[in-house]
Amino acid sequence: MERALKIQALSKSYDDTPVLENLNLEVPAGSIFGLIGPNGAGKSTLIGILTGLLDYNNGTIFINDLQLNAKNEIDIKKDVASVLQPPLLFENFTSYEFTTYVCEMYGIDSDQLNDKIKSLFTYFEIDKFMHVKARQLSSGSRKKLAFCTAILTEPKLLFLDEPFESVDVISIGRMKAVLRRLKEKGVTIFITSHILEVVENLCDDIAILHKGEILAYLDAESRKKLEKDSSLSEIFEDYVEVNGTNSELLNWI
Repeated sequence: MERALKIQALSKSYDDTPVLENLNLEVPAGSIFGLIGPNGAGKSTLIGILTGLLDYNNGTIFINDLQLNAKNEIDIKKDVASVLQPPLLFENFTSYEFTTYVCEMYGIDSDQLNDKIKSLFTYFEIDKFMHVKARQLSSGSRKKLAFCTAILTEPKLLFLDEPFESVDVISIGRMKAVLRRLKEKGVTIFITSHILEVVENLCDDIAILHKGEILAYLDAESRKKLEKDSSLSEIFEDYVEVNGTNSELLNWI
């Protein structure tokens, strides 16, 4: 099976504090992959490394069969887009200026770009902010602007760090619909999220990250077996041994 992402023995520390330890992970090409974990598990750090924003101590990373290093960095980034948490925007650019500028950097054909921008902005109900500066947008609109821009760069691999954070329910449904369309076109989508219900319904494969290590990798087959008796939330709690879940603690209610 072709892999869009392969991580081998990845480690990352801040000062003397390890965040990722000997992490190994493979993501099938053309899939929607979900990475879940409690706060502080290392999800955003991993996304930061994979998108080139953070360095790492040890390990090897392959993205679309190219090793992530200085030599291949530009070639890799041509086919990769991301929406980070919080989104990285050019604050003094209008929504339209930001999107067109990013698309220009990716070399996207401009013939139909204006129509695509208008249709996506309208679909996600941010068309009224077309000429509003990014710094004036609400957190939800900022997330939708970053999402629209990432889609328009026509990536082969899309990283989404908490993409549904601060986004309204209707827009979450529309984002999911767009992601499913992209999957049909062969795009690989890597999502981190703490909204387990969304991950459960959207993703093909799911990995559980806890204290910098992958505790479990649940493909479609293993999920089907496990979820006969338990929800993803219950499976997650079993793996990470969440403290304070014993109902006896609430006997006073």
